Amino acid sequence: DQVGLCYRHRPDDGQPQADPASAPSASDPLLPEPHNPNGSIANIAGLGDPSGRVLGLMPHPERFLHATQHPRWTRLGLTGEGAGLAVFRNAVEYFE
Repeated sequence: DQVGLCYRHRPDDGQPQADPASAPSASDPLLPEPHNPNGSIANIAGLGDPSGRVLGLMPHPERFLHATQHPRWTRLGLTGEGAGLAVFRNAVEYFE
């Protein structure tokens, strides 16, 4: 699995810039949450370098290692591994 960011840093003025390749359409909102829990500019949740390595991530994917850790797991019928486990599996694969 890959995670993409919808904003890129603009070195000239330090303000986030929308990445046209991943900009949301009106029918597919990128930010479905009604609020910004971490208070970041433009709801940015992660920072990474051009190689794709994640340097910082706010949502803490490690909290969702198993389906039962998802807040709506019973309503959604989730079972098995959670998406957050992929972060750790990818790290292990990288160093192997």
